[in-house]
Amino acid sequence: DLFDRKWEVELTHNELAMTLTRTLDDFMVDLETFLDEFMLKKTVDALVAATVVFYVKCLLLKSEKHNNNKVPYFGDVAKALERMDRDVKTMKEYFDGLAEGMPALVKVIEKEFSVLLTLQELMRVAAKLSESDASDFILVLHKRVKDINITKHVVGDLWHLVQPTEERSVWEITESLEESLLAVCPPEPAKTAGDRLNVPGLRLDETLAKLCIESKRKRPVHVGTLEKMVTTMKNNWAASEGEN
Repeated sequence: DLFDRKWEVELTHNELAMTLTRTLDDFMVDLETFLDEFMLKKTVDALVAATVVFYVKCLLLKSEKHNNNKVPYFGDVAKALERMDRDVKTMKEYFDGLAEGMPALVKVIEKEFSVLLTLQELMRVAAKLSESDASDFILVLHKRVKDINITKHVVGDLWHLVQPTEERSVWEITESLEESLLAVCPPEPAKTAGDRLNVPGLRLDETLAKLCIESKRKRPVHVGTLEKMVTTMKNNWAASEGEN
């Protein structure tokens, strides 16, 4: 599996990411055979989004399963982040190759893969491997997910993976930014399932909301606060969940 010990220690040539791109390439043969040009481009756009969502989901599920609040999930955080860099490069290069025949795909790739770069930089900050300001990248993440409760959960999950002893601290940092984050991205009305991306695995925000709502991991936050946040997310995503 992605992010397990074998991925970190043994698969030094990013074999899992390469397997993913080979599977996509096999799939592309059928798509090019049976779809017209318009539908092919729309389908490839969706594949880019689905690939990023899948990778993020795999990462955050490891945080959910990590029960130690004192040591990182990874045996060697620096090595794991290197492995992630190469995974992302492998996946992006595959889609960049497809973009040579689909120029409009370039913007889709940049948008979707930017969230992986943001998560990676937040993990580097957490691991003391970057001098970037966590606040800057928390803001970048929030602009993408546009839900303050999701932002808090995801940032906490990243710290739990690489620097669990400071998860409470980063939660407090995110809370201190709440007014600014909400000013940049005001709360939206209840999410609806009416757009073209309402297919499980294509919407990052919806996937993250589901992970947060279903999370059973103990977090360094008052239980009542967490319950209130989860209730808010359930209400906000009720329309979307009802159709999936």
